[in-house]
Amino acid sequence: MARLLTYAWGGLILCVFVAWVARPELFSEAAITGSLARLGAWSFVGYVAVSMVRGLALVPSTPVVVAGGVLFPEALPAVLLVSMVGIVVSATILYHFPGYAGYDRWIEAKHPERVAELRIHLGEPRAQWFVALWAITPVVPTDAICYVAGLAGMPFRRMIVGLVAGELPLVTVYIFLGRHLTGFLG
Repeated sequence: MARLLTYAWGGLILCVFVAWVARPELFSEAAITGSLARLGAWSFVGYVAVSMVRGLALVPSTPVVVAGGVLFPEALPAVLLVSMVGIVVSATILYHFPGYAGYDRWIEAKHPERVAELRIHLGEPRAQWFVALWAITPVVPTDAICYVAGLAGMPFRRMIVGLVAGELPLVTVYIFLGRHLTGFLG
């Protein structure tokens, strides 16, 4: 199941890339604005839905958050709230169901030394700050630390506190980055 979801995500990325190369006009600011205008309020509802379920397929939050800043520059506080709630929802699911789709076996088989090292860090008294540092680092997958925190038996409350402490400043920066990218799309 994990491979199927990974291949589906990769296929979607490839399709979007091919469409962008073949028909770049579909990705212009005018085309995106027109599409969102036709969808009306449903476009934000779609953004909320994607934000809530993206973690199930291990889709990183970064492109979704940046897209929120690009697509809804007039609603940045709402984008911040939706993004953070989506991250917390995904983290909660990943923490409580580390066996979902067999990712636990895949992660432990692929990176046994790294998982063992993370288990040690997550068992320490101030582990929430380790999670915060992990979450604020843009080059590491936050979903992975949530999985391992669940596998390691780290207290949920501590994991969420660390996650929010790390993600909130990063998500804020991504939203403003997305807002400023709007001018470059045209």
